[in-house]
Amino acid sequence: MKSNTFAAMEATASFILILGIYFMGTLAIIQQVIHPKRELVPVNGGKGKTWVTNYAKIIGLSFLLSAFCTSLAYILFI
Repeated sequence: MKSNTFAAMEATASFILILGIYFMGTLAIIQQVIHPKRELVPVNGGKGKTWVTNYAKIIGLSFLLSAFCTSLAYILFI
């Protein structure tokens, strides 16, 4: 007979595992749709330059989509 603590740990571990798999999959798909960009942009009137990327947007969107899909799968199937 399983204890409540063991069942909770098992549920949490399965959620994290599914989230990781979904995150990698959605990250690959979103990188095909939103191409990673890296631009060198001048700052301070042209005295310096800095890199501007859209990596945070890609990772954030991938995580939110995978968290939604994982939660939906977890609610429906477990």
